[in-house]
Amino acid sequence: MTDAGLQHYLDLAERFQAERAAGAPAWLRALRQDGIAQLARQGFPTSRNEDWKYTNVAPISGHAFNPVRTVHEAGVEAAVARLALPGSGPRLVFVDGWFVRELSRVDGLPKGLTVRSLREALREGGELESLVGRRARAEASAFTALNAALLEEGALVSVEPGTVCPEPVQLLFLTRGDNHVALASPRVVVRAGENSELTLVESYVGAAPGVSFTNAVTEVVLGDGARLTHLKLQAESETAYHIGSLHVEQGRDSRFASHVISLGGALARNEVHALFSAEGGEATLNGLYVGHGTQHLDNWTNLDHAHPRCSSRELYKGVLDDKARGTFHGKVLVRPDAQQTDARQANRNLLLSEAAMADARPQLEILADDVKCAHGATVGRLDEQALFYLRSRGIPRAQAESLLTHAFATEVVGAVPLATLRDQVEELLARKLPGAKEGRA
Repeated sequence: MTDAGLQHYLDLAERFQAERAAGAPAWLRALRQDGIAQLARQGFPTSRNEDWKYTNVAPISGHAFNPVRTVHEAGVEAAVARLALPGSGPRLVFVDGWFVRELSRVDGLPKGLTVRSLREALREGGELESLVGRRARAEASAFTALNAALLEEGALVSVEPGTVCPEPVQLLFLTRGDNHVALASPRVVVRAGENSELTLVESYVGAAPGVSFTNAVTEVVLGDGARLTHLKLQAESETAYHIGSLHVEQGRDSRFASHVISLGGALARNEVHALFSAEGGEATLNGLYVGHGTQHLDNWTNLDHAHPRCSSRELYKGVLDDKARGTFHGKVLVRPDAQQTDARQANRNLLLSEAAMADARPQLEILADDVKCAHGATVGRLDEQALFYLRSRGIPRAQAESLLTHAFATEVVGAVPLATLRDQVEELLARKLPGAKEGRA
C-alpha cells in the first residue's frame, strides 16, 4: 500500500505527464515515465537505506509540495542585484524553479558557448536526447526519479571544443517561500567539449523566508582535456528543504573541481558523483557545511575510479552549533583495472556545542593493487591549547573562539577560485558563525 506522501507525488507526476505528453518528443515522455515508475518502485528512502542512514526525509515526503508559477517582485529583483556576479558573463535566473528572462542575461555570448533555458531547448530538441539522463539515471534515487518525472525546466550549458570561456556562467535559483510550499525541480545539463574551459556557478538562495522544496539535478559530460570548475552555494531559508545531486562523467585527461558551500535549509543534502570514464583525469572535491539551530546538513560523495592513472583529492569540513547535525558519507571506488590511482579523502568536523552532532563515514573500496589511497575523518571541539594561547595575549574567549572557528572554515572558502563568490560566502558566514564579525574586526 502506497503511503499518502508518496501518493501525492505520484499523482502529481501522472498529471504532469498527461498534461505535457502531446507536445513532448518520445524520448522525453519515456524519461518522465521511467521517473514515475522508479519513484513508485523505490518509494522515499528511510533510515533502513544505508545511503540515508542518518537522514530522515519524512519532513519532505510529509509535505504536499507543488510546482508554483509566481510573478517576480521587488524582493526578487533586489536579491538578483545582491547575488549577481559582476562582469558581462551570462546569467540565468529562476524563481521557484521557473526561468525569468527579464532578470537574466543571455545576449552577447562568446563564440562556442550556448546558455539557455532547458524548457526552451527541449522544444527544439537537438543534442539533449543524448545528454539528459545520461549520467543522472532515474534509478539512482527516489529524488532523481522525481526530478525526471517532473522534468521541464532548468538550464542547458554547452561549450564547443577548444572554447575557453573568459567569464563564469551563473545559474541563480531563488525561492520566494511565502509559505506557499513551492516545489522546484530544475535540471541542469552541461556539455564541455574537448579542451574547453568553463567556470559554472549554481546559487540556490532564499529571496524570502518560508517553506519550499528544491529538488535539483545537475549532469555534466566533460570531453577529453576539458576543464570545469563547478561552484555551488546553497543558502536557502532555514525553513526550506533542498536535495541536490551533481553527476559528472570525465573524459581522458579532463580536470574537474567541485566546491560546495552548504549553509541553508532545515534539511539539505548535497551529492557529488564523479566517474572517470577514461584514464588521466583529475578531480578535486571541496565542501563546507555550517549549521546551527536544528539544521540537518547531509553530504554524500562518490568517486568512481574506473580507469588507470586518475587522481582525486577530497576535503569536506563541517561547523555545527546548537542542535545542528551534519553528515558526511564519502566513497572512493577503485576498480580492478584502475592501476596507479591516487586518491585522498578527508572529512573534518568542528562541534561548537554539546548538543551538536556529526556523522562521518569515509569509505575506500580498492580492487586494484598498484594504488596510493588514504582517507580520514575527525570530529572534535576547538583546541584548548590554541584558545589558551590567544587568551594569554589578551584576546577575550568569545573572540578567540570566533577566530579559530573562522580559521577552520577558511581552508575551504579560500580554495574557491572566484573572488566575488568568496566574498559572498564570507558575508554569509559573518552572519552564520558565532561572533564571526567581532572575531575578524
